[in-house]
Amino acid sequence: MLGLLGLLRKAGRIWLGASATENAMKQGKAVLLLLASDASAPTTRRAVRLAGEAGVQYITLPYGKETFGRAVGRRECALAAIADKGVADTILKNMIRT
Repeated sequence: MLGLLGLLRKAGRIWLGASATENAMKQGKAVLLLLASDASAPTTRRAVRLAGEAGVQYITLPYGKETFGRAVGRRECALAAIADKGVADTILKNMIRT
């Protein structure tokens, strides 16, 4: 799944970080919110609240900020929003199976 996230970044179909993710959710562009397993409690609470307000599903990944960040070309990444519904569905299905 980490490789898929890198491809999304290259395709411009993922927003990274709190500000970009928040804007994507508020503008109705995001279909899935991804949270790193070690995202801070305040970051998680705010992101989950905004996802609920925007009707965006969210999941906590089994990866920490460093692993998540490396997958998307950053040192760290606590949260991201995905724009592609098909990819979001694939990620959700894979997370359910594991």
